Amino acid sequence: MNKYIDDNMHTAELEQSLNGSEVFPMVKDLCYKYDLRVSQRLMLTKYKYDNDWERGFAETKDYDKFNDINFDSTQDEQLKKDNKAGYSDDITLLYNEAFVLDYQGVPQAVVYFDEGNFCFQANYEIKDRGKDTWDRFTVTSNKVSQVLKTLRRKKWKPLSTRENYQAMRLNTRDMIKDFRVEGVSLSKAISEHQSAITDLTYNNKDKLSEILDNLYGSKNSISHATNEHYAQKFKGIENLNTRVHSTLKEVKAELDNKFTAIGITHSGGWIVGEVYEHQGDYKIPNGEDILYAVNNDNRDFEDYDKEFGQLIIHKTQRVHNLEQLDFFDSLKPTLTMLKVHLQDWENKEDRNEVVREYFKAEYGRYDDSNWIEELGCYYSPNGIYGAKHNPFSIVWLLMAKPQ
Repeated sequence: MNKYIDDNMHTAELEQSLNGSEVFPMVKDLCYKYDLRVSQRLMLTKYKYDNDWERGFAETKDYDKFNDINFDSTQDEQLKKDNKAGYSDDITLLYNEAFVLDYQGVPQAVVYFDEGNFCFQANYEIKDRGKDTWDRFTVTSNKVSQVLKTLRRKKWKPLSTRENYQAMRLNTRDMIKDFRVEGVSLSKAISEHQSAITDLTYNNKDKLSEILDNLYGSKNSISHATNEHYAQKFKGIENLNTRVHSTLKEVKAELDNKFTAIGITHSGGWIVGEVYEHQGDYKIPNGEDILYAVNNDNRDFEDYDKEFGQLIIHKTQRVHNLEQLDFFDSLKPTLTMLKVHLQDWENKEDRNEVVREYFKAEYGRYDDSNWIEELGCYYSPNGIYGAKHNPFSIVWLLMAKPQ
C-alpha cells in the first residue's frame, strides 16, 4: 500500500481507508501510469436538485479526521454545521468519499466512486462539453480502462499544461508592485513619482509658459519665483525617483536571494517548494506548453530600466507536518516571528482571522498588504477555477531564504 500513498502523508488510517475504497482499483492504475500518490481522503457533498445531482467539496478545518475509515459524516455535527449553511431545510446533503492524487506533492486529481462509476476530476475543464462545471472537470466510466483511455485521448499528464501548472506560477507584477519599504509600496512610490512629473506641466501652466517664452519667445528672463519653484520641484522629483530605484533594488535583491514557498490548500498537510525567477518564456517541464513572458508584466517598470522574469515554484513536496522537513530549523525563527505578527494582526480587528497556522483569512484587502515587510514574507493566493473548497487552489506563503 505504501507505493500508492505519499511517504510524507502516510498514516495507518489513510492506508486503511484507501484499501477499503471502491475507487482503489483505479488509484492503483493511475499511480503506476502517472507516478501519482494519494495524499488525502476527502468528503464530497451532493444533493438532488431538479432530479439531478449537485456536487461539491465538503468544508472542514480538520482534514485528518477524514482519513479515518470509521469517520461517519452523518454523525459529525461540526461537518453538518460547516456545510449545511446556505441550504434550505428541505435539502438533504449527502456525503461521498474521495481521494486527492498528487504529483510531486502538488494536487492534480480527485478520484471517487459514485453510482457505479469510477470518477476522475482534473483541476481544469478536461471535457469540452458537460451539463455543469463539475461534469466538465470530470471523466467518468464504469470501467477503469475507459477512464484511462479517455485520459490518454485528452493527453492528460500531471503538471504538463498551462491549466494544471497554473498554481506553480506566481503573479510577478502584483508581487513586485506590492513590495514595501518603510510602509510605502513600490506601486505608491511609482504613482507619486509619475504624479510629480505631471504636476510640472499640468498644474503650473503659467510658470511653464514663462519658461517657454524665455526659450523660444521674447527671451525675457525667468522670474526668481518661477526659478525657485522649479528648483524645488525638480529636487522633489529627484528624491521620488531615487526612492523608486531604491525600492526596485531591494525587491530585486529579495528575488535574487530566492524564497521558500509553503502552500496550503483545502486538503491536509503542507506543500513546500522553492521559488526562482525565470527570464523569458518558460517551457513546462512535463509537457509541451509554454508560459510566455508577458510584456505587460514589465510595463510599470520600463521607465526605470527594470525587467523581471516569471516567478516559478519547483522542487515541491507535501508533508503532513512542517517538522518533517530536513531544513525546518532554518525556517523556525521566521515562522515563530510570523506567528506572533499574525496574533497581533488578528487582535487589531474583529474581522481579522488566522484560518490556519501562519496563514490569514484575507489577502490583498485594500488596507492590508500581502507583504510582511519586516519578515520578508509574502502571501500569494493562486486560485483554481472550479468548485468551492476544491483542493487544487493553493495559497502560497513565500519566505525569504536565510542569508
